[in-house]
Amino acid sequence: MKCRPDIDPSILIHNDPNAWEELLGWSCIEAFLEGAKFVGVDSLDALVEYSVSSPSTMRLAVLAGVKFSGRYGREWEDYLRGHLNMGARMRFLKIETGVRRDDVWIQISPAYMLLPFDETKRRWQRKAHTLLKFIKDIPTSHNPHSYISLVFPEELRALAARGYVWAASVRSRDRYNDALAEWLYWLDNVRMPHIDAAMGKFTPRSTLDTAVLDTAVMERRRLIGGKIGALILPPKHG
Repeated sequence: MKCRPDIDPSILIHNDPNAWEELLGWSCIEAFLEGAKFVGVDSLDALVEYSVSSPSTMRLAVLAGVKFSGRYGREWEDYLRGHLNMGARMRFLKIETGVRRDDVWIQISPAYMLLPFDETKRRWQRKAHTLLKFIKDIPTSHNPHSYISLVFPEELRALAARGYVWAASVRSRDRYNDALAEWLYWLDNVRMPHIDAAMGKFTPRSTLDTAVLDTAVMERRRLIGGKIGALILPPKHG
């Protein structure tokens, strides 16, 4: 079955059926449900729940045989072949924090859990070794949100208290922490921030974060007749 999504594969860990309906469309959802019947899933709500709780199983258990096209088609086809961008999908606004955390190195997005950890462990070790100090194995196929929420370093979770924009603006080895901010947002909401921003549902933790929604609203008004998925683009680098 053919699918023409208006969003990248990270929607598979985004716990919001409305976003799936709007950004994937029913042609994609029906194609996904066709494969999902083999794992006992027969509704959109159940599909979202299954995907968020078992993200790395989606590629082979549900999506095998689905053909993708359109703006995001190549990214989905690459994903089916086991290739996925490691970097953050959200380009947060940046401010001067005056803070450096060279001891923190998390440059992998939560979306990378769409691939099995045992196949990607070396990349996690190289790009997110701070996480692996606390989480020996990323549980990509069994309730990752529940487990990671319990063991994610409290010191890093506390960064979200000053807002996701602030956390993203903290530098680690001259790199911004967009991926860390994505983790903080996903752990708080079980949703991806760039998708929430595109849907006008971004949940701020600080006054600074409200600028994300303001920017999204302005972009919605500018893109009259455009696709909602065009509002915020994933970065090209990893």
